Amino acid sequence: MSDIIVFINGKFIPLKNGKVSFRDAAFQFGDGIFETIRFENRKLFLVQKHINRLKKSLNILDLDLNKTDSEIKKILNEVIRANKLNSGLLRLMITRGNIDGKPWDYKGEAGIYVSIRNIDKIESNKVKVLFYNESNYPIIRFNPAIKSMNYMGNMKAKKDAKNQGAYEPIFYNKDGLITECAIRNIFFIKEKTLITPSLDLGVLPGIMRNTIIEIAKNLNIKVEETLIPFELVNDMDEAFISSTGVGLLPCYWDNWESNYQLTNTLLKKLNKLIDNSCK
Repeated sequence: MSDIIVFINGKFIPLKNGKVSFRDAAFQFGDGIFETIRFENRKLFLVQKHINRLKKSLNILDLDLNKTDSEIKKILNEVIRANKLNSGLLRLMITRGNIDGKPWDYKGEAGIYVSIRNIDKIESNKVKVLFYNESNYPIIRFNPAIKSMNYMGNMKAKKDAKNQGAYEPIFYNKDGLITECAIRNIFFIKEKTLITPSLDLGVLPGIMRNTIIEIAKNLNIKVEETLIPFELVNDMDEAFISSTGVGLLPCYWDNWESNYQLTNTLLKKLNKLIDNSCK
């Protein structure tokens, strides 16, 4: 990792020399947003969808990036060109910038950071999940949803799940309704219907989540974005998690199993889409 090049506020520099200003609003207040963007064969995947979501978040936060879509794409592609990775993930981070005086009065230039890394290898074709009551963690849900840098509760749950031998935690809220994973979205399949939690619960509209929903609809699979009581999860026929990094990943939990028949169909279609989009 010593030869990794990152982008920090207009400069491409070695990761080992990368520094964040003490005055940066993300460091001071967590005042920033991010997007994790996949690339395959050194080509960006669904980058415009990420930029569109980024701009919505910037607008909600009244944060002026002062960059066109083309300028953002140019920075991302230059980070890829500056590194040796053929496939991986870019993390685009936008902060309020180096604040002076009162942060709520600050109107200066935004901070722009881009890092790059490999996609983590997963040894199994399915992973174990655990269900956690999100009331036990300092989970921050924004309405409307934004991809904020405030992930403290999510990271604590992720660590707890790992310590208990699971790959990912899945949250349910105080009303006993499934919401989302610590850093991913959750899908279930029941009687050939694809089911995922409603965005009305404050669930982040994941780019991969939306892509999978589009694939399902193109296959004439019924899709429901709805309320899913935790007490009904054992009645589901199939389940998988999704994110930019893992794509679509079948999952299971104690005392539940599946043949993942429809899940595997969706997985093949998604992998084909990624391959065709990044040729």
